[in-house]
Amino acid sequence: MNLKDIFIVLVLYKTSLEDSKTIQTLLSILEDNTNLMVFDNSPISQYSSSKFQFYNFTVNYYHDGSNPGLSHAYNLALTKAGQTNSKWLLLLDQDTTLTVEYAKEIVSLQKNEMSKNVVAIMPRVVSLLGDKIIAPTKMSLGGICRPISAASGIVKKRISGINSGTLLNVSFMNSINGFSTNYSLDMLDHWYFREIMNNEKDVYLLQSSIKQDLSIYGNFEENVSLSRYQQLLNAESNFIKEEGFLSLLLFKLRLVSRILKQISYKNKEYYKITLTEVFSFSKRTKQFS
Repeated sequence: MNLKDIFIVLVLYKTSLEDSKTIQTLLSILEDNTNLMVFDNSPISQYSSSKFQFYNFTVNYYHDGSNPGLSHAYNLALTKAGQTNSKWLLLLDQDTTLTVEYAKEIVSLQKNEMSKNVVAIMPRVVSLLGDKIIAPTKMSLGGICRPISAASGIVKKRISGINSGTLLNVSFMNSINGFSTNYSLDMLDHWYFREIMNNEKDVYLLQSSIKQDLSIYGNFEENVSLSRYQQLLNAESNFIKEEGFLSLLLFKLRLVSRILKQISYKNKEYYKITLTEVFSFSKRTKQFS
């Protein structure tokens, strides 16, 4: 694959390019001058210029202090990718550790390996600490997400992954009207992987792995604030609402199980938030009966 066919977008939040794990690993991988779109959701703009040189990156910088999330940034990147005739959109966030193997595998991909039906290329992803498998996963009814074992190449089963490190076909994303604004942050990745499967398109799974620093791993109560958890729960609920009655019912049972764990938290507001969502789901399930 030609790197000129790839449009790269990196989303920042309260982290500078200098402190981003992603940009540091990119610097060690890419030797030639590369165009990079940076969308900054930080409250205050971190750079005064909209275009500048950062080591071997020509950065096109966009800032929105209202923090519209990922979907807004990705849709802008999708538009820019179309304007530059790029075939693929590479999604990156600030907390990804990329590898030389990952970059080499992407560059070495041949058209005959992927076929025209491939609209997403995804790496294997493990957590930065503990090497917990993050992707590939299977998203089942009720929002149950479990790591799966799959050989590299075109995957002939329902599969999901995460945003950072994934390449998406620009033409396909335009065909589904871009990234859903119903998912500004959480569940956006699962949404477009579901769209890929529903449209009977293929995903190509790389052999190489990258590492991701995710706040939901480790001590949840310490890493995820109440407001952040409410945001996550809202996204989960929106995702499940689109899947029908059985998925709603299974998700409600999962929330009850989650409450039993959260009761042991020091801050009891977590389980109260989940309990409120269970009751709201009870009202929704009545609409299906």
